Amino acid sequence: MLTPYTTTLTDEAERRGIRVVFINEDPDLPIFDLCRDGDCVRCFNALTDRVGAATYHLVNHKRACHEWLARQRIPVPAQIVYEDAHPSRAITFLNDHAPVVVKPCMQWGGRGVSMGVRTPADLHAAIRFARHFEPDVLLEETVPGEDLRVILVGGELAAAIHRRPAAVTGDGVHTLRQLILRRNASRRHGDPSNLIPWNAETRRNLVELGRHPDEIPACGEQVRVRLTNNYHTGGTVDIVTSDVPARALRIAQRIVRLLDLPLAGVDFLIDRAARRFTVIEVSPDMAISPPEGATVARSLLDLLFPETRRKDSP
Repeated sequence: MLTPYTTTLTDEAERRGIRVVFINEDPDLPIFDLCRDGDCVRCFNALTDRVGAATYHLVNHKRACHEWLARQRIPVPAQIVYEDAHPSRAITFLNDHAPVVVKPCMQWGGRGVSMGVRTPADLHAAIRFARHFEPDVLLEETVPGEDLRVILVGGELAAAIHRRPAAVTGDGVHTLRQLILRRNASRRHGDPSNLIPWNAETRRNLVELGRHPDEIPACGEQVRVRLTNNYHTGGTVDIVTSDVPARALRIAQRIVRLLDLPLAGVDFLIDRAARRFTVIEVSPDMAISPPEGATVARSLLDLLFPETRRKDSP
């Protein structure tokens, strides 16, 4: 079964008379051509062959992208690479910036990410967790603020989403652990990519948030259960396209113009009171998913096949 990250785009393409030819139908690696009147674009979900291979590698490598953004004088968090040969550097970084974020260098969707890391013991555990996914691990300062993804197509604002961490609602009967598992069961058939991982990181997050897996929240109480905001770790998404700060939009447009990206998500942590706009990630291969996915898919196909643009499109 293909996921919504594929079908949102392919269904819209077929509605427009664009032929979809699958090269690989594996849901984990869906590769297909979109073809019309002899013009074909190869895709991996929303990543197209309009993105240069070298540019993709630059942006997909979080350390390389971070260094590039810093050279462009775009605000980014403090960050270092963990080196087995120099563990003391990681401890110094932890002491200077705790709590820190620990994450793999080239993963997506919150995989292998640990947040709220405060102690050397937690740091070593977080590094081991990240290395379940790949050997290269980054340490990054935690920047407070609103998590906002600005999605640009052809350099223009297509959508913006406010990402919030996973939460459950108490019923006065079930424990937090049971509420998480019940919530996952209800989501599994609708969107299995939006599950809350029941793992050591979630249990550690609960402790960091002052909660316990076996406590029973009051009926109607909203309880945050993760530190990450990612949709793929059970987070929620609100469309806020009409509420993008002008400065955030200018920064995002400058990034995609310099990188020549036809589609990109630029992730910010924003402190509106302090007017601080920190870029934490650039995604050239972002998943097109609910609730903003249909809007982004239409904008992307308008760009790739402008002759299929609907008359009622803005």
